[in-house]
Order: sequence, then C-alpha cells, then structure tokens
Amino acid sequence: MKTLLALIAIALLTGCATWDAAQAVAAQRSAKAADEARETAEWTLCNGISVGAWRRAYAAETSKADGWAKLCAQPEARPQ
Repeated sequence: MKTLLALIAIALLTGCATWDAAQAVAAQRSAKAADEARETAEWTLCNGISVGAWRRAYAAETSKADGWAKLCAQPEARPQ
C-alpha cells in the first residue's frame, strides 16, 4: 500500500508534462508494434501461404482472388 501511495505521489509531483511525454512514447511504441504486426501478417498472406492454402481461401471467389492480388501487388501471379 505504501508503494502505491508513493507511486501516486511521484506521479502527481512530476506534473502533466511528464505524463504527456509518457503517453506519447507509449502511443508511438503501440503504433510501431501494430505496424509490425500488420507487415508480418501481409508478408505471411502474400508470401508464406502454400498454393493449396491459397486455393482453399481465394480460388472459389473471384472477388477474394482479386483482393489478394491487389493487396500483394502481384496482378498476374495468382496461383492456378
């Protein structure tokens, strides 16, 4: 309990500028992590799946296959 009170007191004494800076750092790190997760997911979707997985997920619907081709910037490279 004393530790919690000490942390609250320190937070109150450091002022809003420190809090704003901490929030900005947290927001930047969170955004970077989200961007890295998206990049990894796109790489996996475009380069890491097998032809069979692609066929099961996209071949049955032209709109899905076209969306994959646009996302992966491979307009003529769809597996057949």
